[in-house]
Amino acid sequence: HDTTMKIVFTLLFGVASLTASPTTYHGYKLLSVKPRTHEEAQIVQHIVSSWLLDQWSWAKTPGAGVDVLVPPRLVHRFRNTLGRRHIPVTIKINDVQTLIEQQVTNHKRSHTLPRKFDHTDYHELDEIYSILDGSVADFPALLSVYSAGETYEGRDIRVVKVSTGGSKPVIWIDCGIHACEWISTATCQYFLDQLTAGYGNDSQVTTLLDSYDFHIMPCTNPDGYVYTWTVDRLWRKNRVPNAECHGVDCNRNFDSDFGGAGSSNNPCSDLYSGESAFSERESQAVRGSIEALPDVRMYFSLHSYSQLWMTPYGYTEQLPANYDEQYRVAGVSVRALEAVHGTKYNYGNIADVIYLAAGSSADWVYDSAKVQYSYGIELRDEGDYGYLLPPEQILPTAEETWAGIIAGINAI
Repeated sequence: HDTTMKIVFTLLFGVASLTASPTTYHGYKLLSVKPRTHEEAQIVQHIVSSWLLDQWSWAKTPGAGVDVLVPPRLVHRFRNTLGRRHIPVTIKINDVQTLIEQQVTNHKRSHTLPRKFDHTDYHELDEIYSILDGSVADFPALLSVYSAGETYEGRDIRVVKVSTGGSKPVIWIDCGIHACEWISTATCQYFLDQLTAGYGNDSQVTTLLDSYDFHIMPCTNPDGYVYTWTVDRLWRKNRVPNAECHGVDCNRNFDSDFGGAGSSNNPCSDLYSGESAFSERESQAVRGSIEALPDVRMYFSLHSYSQLWMTPYGYTEQLPANYDEQYRVAGVSVRALEAVHGTKYNYGNIADVIYLAAGSSADWVYDSAKVQYSYGIELRDEGDYGYLLPPEQILPTAEETWAGIIAGINAI
């Protein structure tokens, strides 16, 4: 009976997602604003907040760009308002919907689900899970898949364990906790491909897997991810219904200064932290999985975008006890990453490098799970495409990030 109800429940939600009217972004522009003083930055923040605009990136220093998504009805007013104050505004994406349609139209979905890794395109959730199943079938001695939990809409939150056997320290990597950050989920798939294809063939990968087990969660927020394919490409949260709106930002739902700076108690906000810490099944899945592992040596949570390699803390500007060591290892990773394609990353603690953000996984993993090397990584790019990074950039992004991960592991 329970199984039947689960199937019916999943089908109903699948139909609802497919039949919901898709959100379109015709005429929406991604504008880059460059406040040069603290006062100008306050003006920009006031406009963004009072006009209920969607801010894609934040600036920590005067002169750095702030990316803002502006609907067509407000574009002229927004540019004029800032122009009167002589605050520079440039267009990064002229029509957001055009970029979205290019990605969806060019998606090469076949009649049968793929069973092999493909890093030339983004993949829907059923395609990703089919690829994982195919990999387990191809590498049964190396891979196993377990469910870390089930979402509100009844989908499994899968974790792939890569292990040569025995009890070894663990490297944990999760991706896609924010649904719209497709490059994160794609990069996790590349990591799995490298580990499986490389063991026994690549000396670096072989040494890694002889020393560590990897637990990789390629899509931490399956409900939200499906929703980005079927209804709203720029959806961030999960899909739990609230009083007026849907969704919780699962990376504000951890018990690390829950409800503090950089989160919201407004259920309609993209930064809504939820009713209480660990109220969400996605954050519970990460917590439960990590707590069940006896020796997690390093934690990586992949996001996009801004090209940042970050250490705790996000909820305070105070530094963790081993900050110097975390910073050293981050520097090793960033230099190895840059050596691959020349991509430049900044690194340091979350609050200093990007913004105050309470309730994040990286902080909870460090404080509560006692993992001494905990990192949040913001992948490509710096706003030319933002969340809509073209498929052609999947492979170079994944290659350089993998180099950074390997270097970091080897540095501890």
